[in-house]
Amino acid sequence: MIVSIIYGAISFLVLATSFVAGDEPYSTNLEMKLRNYLFTNYDPLQRPSKTVGTHVTLNLLTVNSLDIKEEKLSISGYIYIHWEDLRLSWNGNTTYQNIRFLFSNENYMWRPAVIVENSVSDMSVISDENTLMRINGSGFVVWTPGGIYETNCACDVTYYPLDTQICSIVLSTWAYTSDEILLQLGSPAVQTSKYSENGEWELMSVFGQNTSTTRESKSFSRLMFTLILRRRPLFHILNTILPVVIMATLIVMVFKLPPESGERIGMSLTAVLTYAVYLTLISDNIPRTSLSACILSTYLAIILCLSALAVILTIIVLDLYFNIEGDDVPAWLNRFTHHVMVRFSCWKGTTCYNGRNRVTPTNKKQVLLSSNAVLNLGDSQIADQELEKKRKLSFDKTTDDENTVLEYSWKEIALIMDKCFLYIFLFLVLLATLITFVNLGCNY
Repeated sequence: MIVSIIYGAISFLVLATSFVAGDEPYSTNLEMKLRNYLFTNYDPLQRPSKTVGTHVTLNLLTVNSLDIKEEKLSISGYIYIHWEDLRLSWNGNTTYQNIRFLFSNENYMWRPAVIVENSVSDMSVISDENTLMRINGSGFVVWTPGGIYETNCACDVTYYPLDTQICSIVLSTWAYTSDEILLQLGSPAVQTSKYSENGEWELMSVFGQNTSTTRESKSFSRLMFTLILRRRPLFHILNTILPVVIMATLIVMVFKLPPESGERIGMSLTAVLTYAVYLTLISDNIPRTSLSACILSTYLAIILCLSALAVILTIIVLDLYFNIEGDDVPAWLNRFTHHVMVRFSCWKGTTCYNGRNRVTPTNKKQVLLSSNAVLNLGDSQIADQELEKKRKLSFDKTTDDENTVLEYSWKEIALIMDKCFLYIFLFLVLLATLITFVNLGCNY
């Protein structure tokens, strides 16, 4: 009870003091009087001073999208702009001390003419008559126009799809030169406290910087807000990189498929078509530019070339394997097969050591017939007889003379070539894959 009496007495004294001093309590009529007092003879086209210092802060809400193909960044946010207009100050007038703030819009007040310089959707001055401007007693004005800003972003697709993009939002004054409006970064320059994460792009950092631009030989103030965005990798690893690497093994397996299966040409053509389709899909997602080459597209082009070469080599191997003309194997091809391909592929019946291949006795349970099919024979005597019939030079006569050359049939040569091509393509595919994805991984 005593506390209530004391509080009431204090309130009465404050009210009485305010009435005596002429400090009228807040009312709608008082605010109307203040508006008439401030905006009488106020010209919204007249800037408040010779050089208006305008502080700008970008409040980033989310990154809507970053279209690599169209090189366009879309963000949602609002711009926190504040400046001082002493014509709207009433702190020195005790009559309006109880009014702390006034609200108005761009139709009745002067505002800085600011544009998004690198916008791809709208080049008009930032305007929003529905967003109120907040004015305090010292003439300090705060305006927060918001919206969706679409700007140009020069994308670097070298490391697509594990790429990092640097995009900017450039604000500049329109009509007013640097001597009339000076744009300055607020504190902080960028606000991300209300930022919502994007499912495709991770915001690494964002910062602002003061710059200037020249138009028609006049200097205009400019602010640049830079966003560093990194693509989230999981989706593209599962849907792009992993299928590409798995399909690369199809090229190698072409030479492992037996010639008698009749599926080698179909399998090799399938590998070519598959990579052609993937190359088209990836090309549709990146800009049509020659300023930078996509490493993944280059990798696919290399694999595509290897696939085409595999088709050609497969045709040659099958032609040799099913040689129905019965011509004798040329001496030069026989020597090349024996001294090069057999040693490189470590063909059956040879061992590899110290960079050389030596002819060693063949397992007598495996005999290479004229059809070149390997038969498992239990009787070693039958194996010896077959070897004597089918070979002019027996494997059992092991020699260190490198001039000794065995005679090979067309089917043997085809099978040896298959094994050589298997090793060569395996090496090339592994090398291209390793170089490509090490580069992508190191720059992520």
